[in-house]
Amino acid sequence: MYFQGSVVLFLHGFLGTGEEWIPIMKGISGSARCISVDIPGHGSSRVQSHASESPTFSMEMIAEALYKLLEQMTPGKVTVVGYSMGARIALYMALRFSNKIEGAVVVSGSPGLKDPVARKVRSATDDSKARMMVDYGLDIFVENWYNGGLWKSLRRHPHFRKIVASRLIHDDVLSVAKLLSDLSTGRQPSLWEELVDCDTNVSLVFGEKDVKFKKIATKMYIEMSKSKKSENYIIETVEIPEAGHAVHLESPLGLILALRKFLTRVRKNSAETELSQKLLLALKET
Repeated sequence: MYFQGSVVLFLHGFLGTGEEWIPIMKGISGSARCISVDIPGHGSSRVQSHASESPTFSMEMIAEALYKLLEQMTPGKVTVVGYSMGARIALYMALRFSNKIEGAVVVSGSPGLKDPVARKVRSATDDSKARMMVDYGLDIFVENWYNGGLWKSLRRHPHFRKIVASRLIHDDVLSVAKLLSDLSTGRQPSLWEELVDCDTNVSLVFGEKDVKFKKIATKMYIEMSKSKKSENYIIETVEIPEAGHAVHLESPLGLILALRKFLTRVRKNSAETELSQKLLLALKET
């Protein structure tokens, strides 16, 4: 598979699969080639490991694997859209692989945690949740997971039970649990210090009802806007009305409209930058 033209990669959140992006992908497929993947351990994705060993994951490992996949698929730059855990990966790729990533849409995402104590607490909490999944099974874990405050507005979704049921379709539960632990917000590299050096286009998307991630997105925007580089790139925050944390499920149309607008701006920005570079080159040659 080899793509020409605009390519958009979609990354799901924890317990999700690439399939949940299909309605969003259909909404923008007229202007871009859309691909989605199952993050290791999720859906039908299986992880190769020795029988006596558990697989080991890291933000760096998954981002590197996705980067290599994109290099094989297209010679051009790519926009990455990620939700929650996928948003953290998308942001990491935007900051570390800006040679390949021309835009990142960070939906309900964060750059990790700066405070060492907060990192330890979060890591321990996620380890405990991972053990619960292994000890009690995915069914009980998922029921407990979606009782959390983060999902208050999602629980009002008319298809909430169907959404929860879709979270149980994973072939490799041990790898899902390991991923929860290894990709904990407390273990990923803190990207806060790198935001000021961001040299790609970024859209920070959050739901109107998601107070926690609205605050995080606002802080990220402030940090990114400090850079002189930000004059050459799009840095924006987008609030999706009537949505909570799971923006792509609660307001798919709102996210589609935001994506269309961002992709149009990115293409225009890229064309203008390319024209400026050609003019500068022509001036040097005369």
